[in-house]
Amino acid sequence: MKIAIASLNPTINDWSGQVSLVRRVIDSAKNETADILVLPELAIGTPDAGDLYLRPQTAQYAEQCLSEIAPMTTGITLVCGAPIMHEDKLYNVAAVFHDGLLIALVPKRYLDAPTDEDRYFARWDNRKPFEQHYGATFGPWHSEIPGFPKIEICLGDITCFNRLEPGTICIELNSRPFAINAFRDDLAARRALSETKSLTIVRSNLLGCHDGTHIYDGGGYILENGQILSLAPRFAFEEYILTTSDTQPPQCFDPTLALFTYAGTCPKSEDDYIFAELELALCLALNDYMTRAHISTLCLALSGGRDSAMVAVLVGRLIDLKYADETPEQRRARMHALLKCAYLPSSASSSSGTQKAALALAEHYGFDCPVIPIESIAASAVSTIEASIGRKLTWETDDLALQNIQARTRSTVIWTLANASNALLLNTGNLSEAAVGYATMDGDTCGSLDPIGDIPKTLVSAWLEWARNFHNIPALDFVFAQPPSAELRPLETNQTDEADLMPYPVLDAYIDWFIVRKYAPTKLFSLAKSHLGQYYHSDDEIRRDIRRFVTLVSRAQWKRVRFANSFSVIPYDLSPSSGLRWPCLMNAFSKSLNEL
Repeated sequence: MKIAIASLNPTINDWSGQVSLVRRVIDSAKNETADILVLPELAIGTPDAGDLYLRPQTAQYAEQCLSEIAPMTTGITLVCGAPIMHEDKLYNVAAVFHDGLLIALVPKRYLDAPTDEDRYFARWDNRKPFEQHYGATFGPWHSEIPGFPKIEICLGDITCFNRLEPGTICIELNSRPFAINAFRDDLAARRALSETKSLTIVRSNLLGCHDGTHIYDGGGYILENGQILSLAPRFAFEEYILTTSDTQPPQCFDPTLALFTYAGTCPKSEDDYIFAELELALCLALNDYMTRAHISTLCLALSGGRDSAMVAVLVGRLIDLKYADETPEQRRARMHALLKCAYLPSSASSSSGTQKAALALAEHYGFDCPVIPIESIAASAVSTIEASIGRKLTWETDDLALQNIQARTRSTVIWTLANASNALLLNTGNLSEAAVGYATMDGDTCGSLDPIGDIPKTLVSAWLEWARNFHNIPALDFVFAQPPSAELRPLETNQTDEADLMPYPVLDAYIDWFIVRKYAPTKLFSLAKSHLGQYYHSDDEIRRDIRRFVTLVSRAQWKRVRFANSFSVIPYDLSPSSGLRWPCLMNAFSKSLNEL
């Protein structure tokens, strides 16, 4: 029996487009003489449709889609995820079609813990007998198709299915959003299960960034008794990728490394894996975001620092990947048309080093980066305020106001450039700064999309160092030549981000311990003494930083509510809507801090 899996890139709420996409995939599978075609969970509907699932029309449209798909399946068996209304409840189901008929609807199984899906989908009681839904069975399903082996439809985490018999073909529908290294972890777990229980496990996955946040990287697979029969490519820009059970897996000491060859990047060693994976995920997401938002031009304030440099390099890598067959000159021309940048110095605070770094990066990729001084604009605003309040603003009494006026002046200039270029303005904030609110609201937080908003600062720096060597970008040496700095205070103060906050390795460690692992401040103290001792001279310094960190994190929630949208790439999330769901206003853990 020949099995085909397909990675799809559907568009949310485009029901006719989703049916058309499924039709093309079915035709391709038939051309490959596949017996069974497996599509991802919610290939119809998509996993990120959110409150669209609360609209009655959504279930009606999904049912109509399945009725249109059924006659396409003549001569093939199709398993396709979709939302279906049954007895006035919406279920996440796997629809099974065979030879032109819808024969079964299999509801998703959930672990006992509540999930975000509970807002939209009902949980089926698997102790109930089968029911009928317009001629199809509704409930758990085992294949009863003549000539087929035993098939188990595992919609949901496969660990929910604890009675899988040896020799069973387990078709697992469980769309997996991208997170760094998650693909290999999942694959290793499935291989172990496949070997231990003598199973064939078939899994497909979605492609693209459908809601502008969650990334799906494809990478389905077919496993048999622990062996990899086939691996689907990851990070593809196509609408769909079809892989069959007779497609040979990549020949590599680690087959998952070779999956990158499809996208034009293959890690040369294990050390490259995470950085290459991160790059390709962000490029895929950025490409999808532009396509779905109907955007052809991007705009960026290029400061010469690490964050804006990473965003610029990612745009360059997107061009290189998407147009790999073109000449370097043609790709430079595309980059010139795509990215509009500016370096926005103030003679009082901007260094020659950051200007050199910004212009070197622009020269490397071939885009324009005019130097637009902001000092006179900021000075005009300051003088206007001074006249209004009847006194001079000085660095001794008005440090924050004088810093922020520069950031907000830059915002006005870069927004105007973006509007004049009909471009999407990219933001360059990182997760570490978002955690503690180290940002000027309506200043450096301006922008519509923040490609690196989910990336800690230590990873930003590590990725740039990797990219400099892996992709041969010597212009990045100018970026590395100076420490990270907001460049808002006078040059003679030697302002740096780490002096304003704390060393970034310390900050990112506290984020992990306090936010992700939810440790108490006393636990942070003991961990800091054990793991961060090189950054401190005394216990009092550790206590000082922990108190400051916890206070800043607590008070910055209102800022995080207003930050630009970003792509999710790490297993945890600071988003107030889906990750760190704290109140905007609350006590700053004073009781816990008093225990330090």
